[in-house]
Amino acid sequence: MPTYVSPIDDRTREPLPAAPRLASLDGQRLGLLDIAKPRSREFLDRVEAVITARHDVEVVRLRKPTPSRPAPPDVLSEAERCGAVLVALAD
Repeated sequence: MPTYVSPIDDRTREPLPAAPRLASLDGQRLGLLDIAKPRSREFLDRVEAVITARHDVEVVRLRKPTPSRPAPPDVLSEAERCGAVLVALAD
């Protein structure tokens, strides 16, 4: 008889506090993380254009190789060097 495994994680966890908000994006290093979904790059291109027009910010483009897996260590390492990271989902 086959064994069925539920994809639902029933473990309970303590909620994590939200990261503190930046006072401003000006002077920050902002990561834009493309999670490799269709049209994510085009969406982030527009987001970058809007943000850089309004703020003095260094933009770093990050990309996961596939949307179905966690970001690899090199992407996470680069993200840690940013003052903030924006994750974009687009289909």
